[in-house]
Amino acid sequence: MIVEELVDLALVIDKLVAAGVNMDQPGFVLSAPTDAEGDAEASAQEAKSELPLAGMTVVVTGAMTGPLSDLSRTEMTELIAKAGGRASSSVSARTHVVVAGEKAGCKLDKARTLGIETITPEELAQRLAPDMKRG
Repeated sequence: MIVEELVDLALVIDKLVAAGVNMDQPGFVLSAPTDAEGDAEASAQEAKSELPLAGMTVVVTGAMTGPLSDLSRTEMTELIAKAGGRASSSVSARTHVVVAGEKAGCKLDKARTLGIETITPEELAQRLAPDMKRG
C-alpha cells in the first residue's frame, strides 16, 4: 500500500519536474552520514548499481505483451523500481529506455525522434528475468 502511494507520488513529481517546477528546498543542508550510515549507504548503492535498470529512467507505453501482459501499470512501475530503475510517464531527453507495447503511439515516436533506446515488453522481461524470479 505504501509502495503504491509512493509510485503514484513519483509520477506526480515527474510531471511537476517536466513542467519546470523547482524541486530544490531552499536552505536545506544534507547532514553528513556517520561512518556506519556511510558504509551502509555505499553497500546499498553498490547493490543497486548491479541491478539491470540501475539509474535508468524507463517509460512504459502501449499494451504489454508476452510475460508482462498481465501486469498493471502500478505493477510495471514496481517491477522497474525493483530492477533499480525509475518509471516515468513522459518521454524526455532524460529518458533512458522506452518499453513500447502494442499501439504505443506518440511516446514511441518521441523516443525515436530523441534517439532513445526502445524495447519490446518481451525484451524487458528478458533483461529482468533473474530479478523477476527473485520476486
